[in-house]
Amino acid sequence: MLIRHFVAGDAEHVAAVQNAAAAALPGYRPLTADEVRRRTTGPAFDPAAHAFAEDDGRVVGHAAFDPVTGQVSFPWCKPGYERAAHPLLTAVLRAMARRGMAKAFAAYRADWADVWEFLGDHDFDKARDVVNYSQSIGDLPTMFQRPGLNITALTAADLPAVLELAPSALRLADARLADYFLRNPRFPADAFFVLRNKTGGVKGVGLMLDDPALTPVEETDPRAAGFRFGAFGSEGLAADRVNGLFSFIAAPGKDAELIGQDLLWYATSRADTNSFDNLAAQAPSDQPHLTRFYDRYFQRQGSFPVFERDVGSESRF
Repeated sequence: MLIRHFVAGDAEHVAAVQNAAAAALPGYRPLTADEVRRRTTGPAFDPAAHAFAEDDGRVVGHAAFDPVTGQVSFPWCKPGYERAAHPLLTAVLRAMARRGMAKAFAAYRADWADVWEFLGDHDFDKARDVVNYSQSIGDLPTMFQRPGLNITALTAADLPAVLELAPSALRLADARLADYFLRNPRFPADAFFVLRNKTGGVKGVGLMLDDPALTPVEETDPRAAGFRFGAFGSEGLAADRVNGLFSFIAAPGKDAELIGQDLLWYATSRADTNSFDNLAAQAPSDQPHLTRFYDRYFQRQGSFPVFERDVGSESRF
């Protein structure tokens, strides 16, 4: 069996292999070759981040990794060729090791038991659940603005303080974080807002997306392994753009709920009308001060697990 990288024409093979392997899984949405082409074109595409298994000249398996985030795909194999899964994942992890990548992670639906069993057998351990939330604006508790709130736009000078709030919750740092927050054309200019203390320091940061072109939260599958664009903790990941998304970040502690209340009040009251009826949110379970807030003010929709493993050195493989 031959293991090789991506070559021209492989978009059709990616779709064919994954659809054949995953068709019976709960909630699976068939992948189209056009979707794969969109992901595998442009100057940022890296053919060496893909591994294909060929048997007698036919593509029978595929796996890949994101060279920026470390997210890996399950090694999908056509029925009858499941033996290719191990060498495909090994090829992916070996390529990551050559690049000096420290961590690999995978995210799929919780009810894809065979996927998680395979990954667990290959040293992936559950790191967290990502919890999806929704709430009707009309069902939010009445919130009153506290006098003296100081809420302004996010600036580059704020980013070191933002990182200090909850460094384990953010996936990017330094220049990449600045690019994501401040030079990202997918965010409107007023998406981020900062709650400041009396001296102008950062107490918390909030975000709200209000765009009728985005997907309403009621049309999403809350158990699907989809990161929500803009939710803190999804920086740099492939993510779904959901209308009405609210997210905030604050340091752990007794003040986190009050900070969240102030930011939610500001987010929902600054516009005369909204293009959505229901708010959306998403938070990781390893940030309990955030999930406590959402559990109080929002309704849980569903969740999906994230599994991680150390990549290690190439000699390990």
